Amino acid sequence: MNLTAQKKKLIQWIDSVEDPKILEQIERFSQEEAFDFDKEIQNAIMADELKKRTSDFLRNLDWTK
Repeated sequence: MNLTAQKKKLIQWIDSVEDPKILEQIERFSQEEAFDFDKEIQNAIMADELKKRTSDFLRNLDWTK
């Protein structure tokens, strides 16, 4: 199925939806920003750093009852 046909089919389906909850979900979805993986990966931490932070966190917990 080509892109134009997919769009037409989707528009027809949206036009047939009468449930306000579904329409609200579609609206929210359409307003979401696109996920930019390259941008997000710049703020990510590496596995070694995650392991270190987790170990430090667990070590510093108050383990007394």
